[in-house]
Amino acid sequence: MKAAIINQYGPASELHVADVPKPEPDTHEVLIRVHATCVNPFETHQRAGDMKLMMSSDFPKILGADVAGVVEAVGLMITDFQPGDRVVATLGMSGGAYAEYAVAKETNLVKLPDTITFEQAAAMPVAAGTALQAMRDKGHLRPMDRVLINGAAGGVGHYAVQLAKILGATVTAVCGPDAVTMVKELGADRVINYREIDFTKEDETYDLVFDAVAKSSFDECHAILTPTGTYVTTRPSPKGVLEKVTSLFADQKADFILFSFTQTDMNWMLKHTAEGRLKSVIQHTYPLAEIAQAHTEREAGHVKGKLVVTID
Repeated sequence: MKAAIINQYGPASELHVADVPKPEPDTHEVLIRVHATCVNPFETHQRAGDMKLMMSSDFPKILGADVAGVVEAVGLMITDFQPGDRVVATLGMSGGAYAEYAVAKETNLVKLPDTITFEQAAAMPVAAGTALQAMRDKGHLRPMDRVLINGAAGGVGHYAVQLAKILGATVTAVCGPDAVTMVKELGADRVINYREIDFTKEDETYDLVFDAVAKSSFDECHAILTPTGTYVTTRPSPKGVLEKVTSLFADQKADFILFSFTQTDMNWMLKHTAEGRLKSVIQHTYPLAEIAQAHTEREAGHVKGKLVVTID
């Protein structure tokens, strides 16, 4: 099969398409014929070698976490899926989605409604799931709460705006000037252009500050939190861990999100997508042969929504 591989860590140019063996599903796995995947920020860090201590030492590597496609074959113990089913899945840090075929664990995929395209679905698992779990589980977002979302036009952020509205919150979104209109259309009640206003110096206070791009800190944001407000970021760091531990003994809380796929969450988000309340903003779609360009665009920053890769 064709797959985009790397033979060593390095720049985006290390990604190239080659012939590799087709994977075989284990007893509790499903083989998916991939129609679409996407580029997540952590995958560019994997390719560059920033996460090598968390990865196996073998090469070549096939990166890619999120995948949408059609079931090709199933393991002996699989009963809920069968060949021909449209599905969306996440493969986690182990990757494998940048290919014509990928293997997913039974617990890491769900059936995809016919009304949702493979491209829309492939963009969702990690980014939308991160947004949902950050706000609902870490930020304890409830109806009528006030939430500020930093990086509201990005992969995680654009889902966060929509999900916060679905959860009944009042949303203040922070983004660049070229994304203000888009973020308003996604449902934000107020949009702050970060080039004109420093949101950390605002008089308004929030029940939750969700930094979807990890550009701020709890120290910078505690003044805009309510007395019992919570700050959540997408990138754990030594300072962030310390802030989380310290805040255990305070009314204001600091936390970070580590995404974990659940079928319940994915099905809930797909339901809202099918009903028109949640959509994937796709800035650019690339064929597999141009995945290096997709990585280059991702690393350049300021991507609105997601970058999707299609596999014929």
